[in-house]
Amino acid sequence: MGIMPFENRISRYTHFSDLDWNRHVTSRAYERFCYDGRFSLLESLGYPIHSCLEKGIKFVSLDTNVRFQSQQFQNAKLEIHTIGSQGTDRTIYFDQVIYDQNEKKVCSITASAYLIDAEGNRLLLEGIPTQESSPFTRIGKRLPEQNTLKHKMHIPFSDMSCFWNLPSESVWKIFEEGRFLFFKEIIDLNFIHETDSTTFFMGGDIQIHTLPEPGSEILLLSWIECIEKIRFYFRQDILTESGETIASMRDEQLFVQLSTSRPRKAPKEFVELVEPFLEKR
Repeated sequence: MGIMPFENRISRYTHFSDLDWNRHVTSRAYERFCYDGRFSLLESLGYPIHSCLEKGIKFVSLDTNVRFQSQQFQNAKLEIHTIGSQGTDRTIYFDQVIYDQNEKKVCSITASAYLIDAEGNRLLLEGIPTQESSPFTRIGKRLPEQNTLKHKMHIPFSDMSCFWNLPSESVWKIFEEGRFLFFKEIIDLNFIHETDSTTFFMGGDIQIHTLPEPGSEILLLSWIECIEKIRFYFRQDILTESGETIASMRDEQLFVQLSTSRPRKAPKEFVELVEPFLEKR
């Protein structure tokens, strides 16, 4: 059976520069590959990127759900499968799976976005199935009394896309920075060596109400939603200078013994250190 107009497949190779501090391909590399897949699909639907730019059409990223299934290293050939659909509000949904050369699932990403014309109207795509409801689970609102770790950040102009807005990868980068800052300031990076423990990012949800503006100042709030036996759920909100929440993330982190690379129970030292930032619902 041939590929339908609303389906697309592309191949990409991982690079040495894609490896992160855990020595495997970073989550943002997969998002970058899937971003390519989205534009490849749009091109097949009559919206090649250069034509969009000439006509003043913009691509605006929205929500994402991601799950990681298999670690990858440099020089891996990956195949990105993309299936598109569109909601009644003209939100475009991209259901994407990345496979390795053995057809094993590496990563699954569901992303949403929309195209707007020069007048700011959302575009209706032809030849694409209708999505009756959003596939995303809504992230719960932060409690007013929640204790959070706070960081002011500047959004670099150099992070914006050719559409003069932030691509989804740049939003992922903000939240990734927040995770590192929380570990550095609350848990201490020496914790990794002292307890023979690390955490793996297993997946999560990103909810974007409004993209952060390139060149703007934001406030990033970070805290712990809950701790289970071998995992915890990390929460972050991005606020504007006026205090409006414009994006949120909820991600799953798995505790792993560094020497064996196998899951382990949450270290008691970790639980004690993060207790002040744990949700109390």
